[in-house]
This record gives sequence, C-alpha cells and structure tokens, in this order.
Amino acid sequence: MKKFIPLAALFGIVWCFVHGTFSINSLVFGLLVGLVCIRPFKFLYKPESNFKLFSPPTRIISIIRYFMVLIKEIIKANIVVAKIVLKPKIDIKPGIIAVPIRCKTDMGITAIANTITLTPGTITVDISDDKSLLYVHCIDASDPKAVAASVRNDLEKYVLEAFE
Repeated sequence: MKKFIPLAALFGIVWCFVHGTFSINSLVFGLLVGLVCIRPFKFLYKPESNFKLFSPPTRIISIIRYFMVLIKEIIKANIVVAKIVLKPKIDIKPGIIAVPIRCKTDMGITAIANTITLTPGTITVDISDDKSLLYVHCIDASDPKAVAASVRNDLEKYVLEAFE
C-alpha cells in the first residue's frame, strides 16, 4: 500500500486543481479519495518492468517528438474533417479497417490506439487477440491501404521510439 501513496498524493494535487482550493483540507481529502480509488484497482497498476520514462535522455527527446507529431496530425485531421463536413455533398465511405501494428508492449499498443482515437475522423474499435492488428473506424475508408500506411509511417514510428 505504501507504493500507492505517491500516486494518491498526485490525486490530492489534481483534486486541488479541480476543486479550485489549495488548502491542507482539500489536499488531504483528495489524498483519501485517491487511496479509496486506487485500492480496488491496484491490480491494474502493474507498469511494464522494462519501461523507464526518464532513463535514457533520448527517450525524453523521443516523447517530445511524439507529442509534436501528435499535435501536427491532430491539426491535419481537423482540417480534413472540416473539409468533409463543409462540402455541400458529403461523399464519404465510412468503415472499419484492420491496421497491422509493430508495437509489442501493452504501453506501446495503448499509446498507438489512443493516438489513433485522438485524431479526428478515426477511432480505435478493437485489437486482435494476438495484438498484431488494430481495428480502426475511419470516416473515409475508401482507401484502407493508405490509412494503414499513414498510421504505420506517420504515427506508429514515433510511438515505437517513445514508448517501446
């Protein structure tokens, strides 16, 4: 239980931000609520043993590069979705496509799935049992190979650098 106290303290600080009051009472209340929330779900807090966020200095650079690419891709996808929506005649072919992924760790798979979901026009629906395919719903799935190539080359490359 002692190893969850720092995480509960983080909950306390977040509670202070949410509540808008920075006082010892708010911090303690957030800490207690954090402990109550963490306790039943402690089996979920098993991070990858080989992943260390700040161990190599290049990892920090890779994470920053990943977030920069993510922001760029979100902006590009917003523009594409806005063009689709603003057209007088909407000519889209939505669908679910299978996207092969190279990520092997749970953290890498979660990162690429969330990255896909964060970009407008796409959402990760499911993952295959062998964790080699993501099923992605696209607003325009008329060219599934191009969508899969875009995920693989534009997003997954940076996820692999930052989180694998």
